[in-house]
Amino acid sequence: MRPSHLLPVVGLTFGLMALAPLARGGGQPDGKQPKQPAARLTPAPAATDPKLPPPASLPVTRVVLFSAGVAYFHREGDVNGDARLDLRFDESDVNDLLKSLVLTDKDGGKVRAVTYDNRLPLEVTLKGLAVDVTENPTMGQLMHQLRGEKVEVADKGGVVTVGQIVSVERQPVPATGPDPGEIMNLLTDDGLQTAELKQLKRIKFVRAEMQAEFKKALELLATARGDNKKAVSVMFSGAGKRKVAVGYVAEAPLWKPSYRLSVEDKGATRIQGWATVENTTDEDWNNVKIGLVAGRPMSFQMDLYDPLFVPRPMVEPDLFASLRPPMYQGGLNPLANPMGMAMGNNGGNPAMGQNANGPGGGFAGNFQGGANVLGGQFGGGFTGIQGGQIGQFGNLGGQFGIQGGNQLGNFGVYPTRVPRPNIRNLHGDRLTYTEYVNRVRGNPTPPDPDQPVQQTVRDPLDKKAGALAVADGALGDMFEYTIEEPITLAKQKSALVPLVNEAVEGTRVSIYNAQTLAKYPLLGLKLVNKTKLHLAQGPVTVYDGGTFAGDARLPDIKPNETRLISYAIDLGTEVVPQVAPIQRTVLSAAVADGFLTIRSGQKKTTTYLVRNRNPRDRVVIVEHPVGTEWKLVSPAKPDDRTRSFYRFEVPVKAGALGTLEVTEEAPGTENRNLTAASGDQLRDYAALKDAKPAVREVFKKLLDLRGKVEDVQKGIAEEQAALKEIADDQERLRKNIERAPKESETFKRYLKKFDDQETEIEKRQTRLRELKAELVKHEKALKEYAETAKAE
Repeated sequence: MRPSHLLPVVGLTFGLMALAPLARGGGQPDGKQPKQPAARLTPAPAATDPKLPPPASLPVTRVVLFSAGVAYFHREGDVNGDARLDLRFDESDVNDLLKSLVLTDKDGGKVRAVTYDNRLPLEVTLKGLAVDVTENPTMGQLMHQLRGEKVEVADKGGVVTVGQIVSVERQPVPATGPDPGEIMNLLTDDGLQTAELKQLKRIKFVRAEMQAEFKKALELLATARGDNKKAVSVMFSGAGKRKVAVGYVAEAPLWKPSYRLSVEDKGATRIQGWATVENTTDEDWNNVKIGLVAGRPMSFQMDLYDPLFVPRPMVEPDLFASLRPPMYQGGLNPLANPMGMAMGNNGGNPAMGQNANGPGGGFAGNFQGGANVLGGQFGGGFTGIQGGQIGQFGNLGGQFGIQGGNQLGNFGVYPTRVPRPNIRNLHGDRLTYTEYVNRVRGNPTPPDPDQPVQQTVRDPLDKKAGALAVADGALGDMFEYTIEEPITLAKQKSALVPLVNEAVEGTRVSIYNAQTLAKYPLLGLKLVNKTKLHLAQGPVTVYDGGTFAGDARLPDIKPNETRLISYAIDLGTEVVPQVAPIQRTVLSAAVADGFLTIRSGQKKTTTYLVRNRNPRDRVVIVEHPVGTEWKLVSPAKPDDRTRSFYRFEVPVKAGALGTLEVTEEAPGTENRNLTAASGDQLRDYAALKDAKPAVREVFKKLLDLRGKVEDVQKGIAEEQAALKEIADDQERLRKNIERAPKESETFKRYLKKFDDQETEIEKRQTRLRELKAELVKHEKALKEYAETAKAE
């Protein structure tokens, strides 16, 4: 795989001997291989390539920084005829580039193509070439990789030999004499010849394609030392001189506004704002127009850089085992053993052909098939017929069989070179087909209905939008500041850029919120934005009377909008909130469908006592929480209201006590089940002062019916208690009768009393049944009346 598309490689004659020091260790005194950084950059097209148009220079002319962590970069310039723009980007910015790149070729020109380097690391790209130079190979190792390649070599005496590389070997070092070093064997027209590498002056590849491939590998090494940038080339096609522009969005630090607020005794207030702008790119900004956008544009990242492959299901072909020639049993010889009995004892039924995986027990590859000669030990399941002749055995399937199991596996021959990696598999794990289907069918997270979605559409190349001097232009719910004067900012430098320096309206106040600070209010300002600018949120340093007074936070403020800011604690003012008990008042009562509905009102009063111990008068703004069910009664209207608080202004003279009383009401509704209500509860309902006469009549009738029910319940309880008492006494009499002599008077008296109690039990049981029947009748009457009665 090549590092980029549409980038031709130019083949040139290249001398290898000039690189001999690099091949032998490259300047390392100990001869060790130096560690190379994991470079990930591939070069842009060479400017000397005659097939490519000349390079163009398009400087950055405009930068728009957003508070969403991105920036829009605009490049513009003149080109003449066909031209090429070469850019380099950090690998992390390529996805944003692919998502946002905008190209314009005016005056009849057009954009031909945009090429860019892929994401593969340099090592992977180099391994994909015909020659691998990633591990700093020696000359002998390099020639060993190219066995079979035709080369032209020249020794130091000028003798030229042309032949194919057969092998590279190292001769034994003699006891005396120099080390012969590595020997290269060549197949020439005159036969095999040897050449000592250290005696060669020049090596040249005969094939131009091989020469260009080798040059390509070295260019990759030369241009990517420690660089993690990717090359992007834009081709413009047209005739004559014309304007072209390139725009794109890239990750950038958000710009940060900060303000200085000066408050004078006479009431004059002035705000000065600055923006922190950082150039974190590797390019200087020279006379660049700067735009600053405040707002919440949606920005996200999407992986458009990595190659994506759609998983497809793997459909296995149906495999049917062939019918095997049957093995016929012999006569009644006790030594005869049918196939599959002893040899397939782990494979199922010892009788031949009874195994689920085919006849012959372990012969056809059952799950644990026995030590069968043709099947191989533990032979591979359904796909292990004859021990791996169809695959799934050999080196991949476990133990080797005697005959099978290795026929399609590893033949035991060591390769002469490492096989090239499958480039598509180097992009990381892929989704399985099931995972892909589950992801496609998955439901996305629903958006939060409480959060508004901001949508803004704007042509980033439209120069007519918001080009005002130190002013701003509305972009939907966003706002842009365009700096009047172009700025020059070197790479990796930062600058403070002026935003605003104008008068605003500010009133000194003290702000009390019990949830912020229970005892003291905070010193602050009631700020009115009288400028024509949208003031983006940021920190504020407050100066009062020419000296530091505190720090505050400024929210987003639109022109003519009023906001509060606080910067210190007002220790000279104390606030005491007093909450009175909640009062409950019944407004109305109604009876319907067996329920009593009571509509009531609740009233609560909170009193704020404000003590001003300062030598100056104070205006204290009290923030009172807004209740979800409570309605403000007094004061009738607050001075201001937010989503969560009412605001009341309380002017307090120096040394005086101010008071604020806030009254709120909340309606309430109660539903009571009249059928299950007791007599005491019904009497309480009947005593409601605000209930109408018709409702009172219903309660009287219900009390009468409930009284009858309770009387019967009382009678039932009395009869049950009497029966229990008699039963307990009879137990005592039984024991006495058993001990007393049968002819004695005591025995007769006990027996007569026992008989009388039996008669009383029968009477009381009859009465108890009558009472229970009467209870059912009264409860039915109570229920029917409660469910049908209506009164308001």
